[in-house]
Amino acid sequence: MVDADLDALMRMAAFDQVRRLSDVHTHLTANELRPGFVFQGNRVPLFNPRRGIFKPRQMRYLLSIKTVFPRPGARIWYDDQREVHRQIFESEEAVDYAFTATRSLGPIGD
Repeated sequence: MVDADLDALMRMAAFDQVRRLSDVHTHLTANELRPGFVFQGNRVPLFNPRRGIFKPRQMRYLLSIKTVFPRPGARIWYDDQREVHRQIFESEEAVDYAFTATRSLGPIGD
């Protein structure tokens, strides 16, 4: 099987696990996501506690399951932080995400 095909199957398994968890829990936190999921007999993490976007060693491409909601008035670390939350709440099919911070935009509400 081509790496990209295997990666796509693993990504679908990851999001199937997230859907199963969201059927049971109102809000998913790190505690619910921490066990990850099993793919072809191997545990695959759903997130890295130190990063929002990460690449599990078993995958070829990045995987993003969680996001950070800054407190009102708190510093914005990513250029896309305001827009991505709108996309999530409106249940858009895809969200635009910066992989690393480039500059601070100031407090939320600016």
